[in-house]
Amino acid sequence: MIAPAFRLPGGVPVFLEVSHALPIVDVDVVITRGSILDPVGREGLTRLTARLMRRGPAGVDADVFDERLDRLGATLSLSVGPESMRVQGTVIRRNLPAFLDELAAILRAPALREDDFAKVKRTIESELVQLRDHDASLAARALRRFLFGRHAYGRPAGGTLASVAAITLDDVRACHAARFRAPHAIVGLAGDVRPEEAERLVRDALTELPRGAARRPPVREPRQRPGRRVFLVDKPKRTQSQIYVGTLGMKVAEPDHHAMMVANTAFGGTFTARLMKAVRSDRGWSYGAYSKLGADRQREAWSMWTHPGAEQLVDCLALELQLYERWIDRGLTREEVRRAKRYLVKGHAFDLETASKRLEPKLQTAALELPPDWFERYPERIGAVTRDEANAAVRARLSRDDLTIAVLATATPELRRKLAALPGVREVRVISYADV
Repeated sequence: MIAPAFRLPGGVPVFLEVSHALPIVDVDVVITRGSILDPVGREGLTRLTARLMRRGPAGVDADVFDERLDRLGATLSLSVGPESMRVQGTVIRRNLPAFLDELAAILRAPALREDDFAKVKRTIESELVQLRDHDASLAARALRRFLFGRHAYGRPAGGTLASVAAITLDDVRACHAARFRAPHAIVGLAGDVRPEEAERLVRDALTELPRGAARRPPVREPRQRPGRRVFLVDKPKRTQSQIYVGTLGMKVAEPDHHAMMVANTAFGGTFTARLMKAVRSDRGWSYGAYSKLGADRQREAWSMWTHPGAEQLVDCLALELQLYERWIDRGLTREEVRRAKRYLVKGHAFDLETASKRLEPKLQTAALELPPDWFERYPERIGAVTRDEANAAVRARLSRDDLTIAVLATATPELRRKLAALPGVREVRVISYADV
């Protein structure tokens, strides 16, 4: 792990990225506990807790808290992922001490009031209902649910109407007490701040986080279900469909991670990649056609996404499956690999153009316990990937025949029949869009 600039008395590592270009400071607190720890039947608990914390510290009304942040020239947000939570803010340089005090207050002692709880819960439930109008999000949600099954990665971080309804204020308070502890925290500051000043201010604000770590329950490895299975999300009167095809990918920092990144970029990671050319440029079936390589502490999803018109749905999916099989069986050309490597190396320069972007690799290295040179040697490692290594990574990491396919469309007997006739499909299951 990259060495932090300093540590707080409770052991919290603090990373700095100093830049005096602008009188602004970005503050980032990573909590290495995320939504996969939500109890079964209480999915959405971590995100609800974060939303409620954002309403302010004990003794301060939510509107008053927002007014305080406005007077400081500050922004503050909380976000939740499967493996971590993040508290991120930006403040004018001269108001950094006061802002750190406000941030520390919601970490240590958020209000978590009954009336705020009711408001946030209603808002989240309304958002879940509105999600039914967003076809791409519904299809993506269905893919994860059926690809991962009962594994924690398949449970929605935002919860469901039933799981959110089941969450109590006591659940939220227990979640906060267990997660926001010194051993789970990583702190970063980027921008117009001097190292000696940062150490003094962060020590004053954040030293009092509880010391004891909460036990992290073991999460089993995800399992790949055999065969090709289609989950047809039925939504009436669809003239456009959504198609997600997925399989298990890889963990972060595997030995062939960079080779797999190059391979995925060449296949479907850019506007000129093989998948986009075949689906959009050559046939005009979908405005977008991309593949995505996920990677986390456990095997994440590899997926590809298109959104053709309803009349092209089956032909487009059949083409995607052919392209996928050809990618695994025959691999990439040397020219495709060369272009992908060039794209990734050039893009890396833009990933480091600001202080906050340069801070991000330090935080990720600490949060995921990556090798200390993981990001520093990224261009070198990408540049060293060979065609044979890229093709070998694809064959080693992705299953040719075990695929989860989530399709959002208007289900008809004819569509079901055509989907069932696609090569290798073992099952076609219809689910109402309201049940995703």
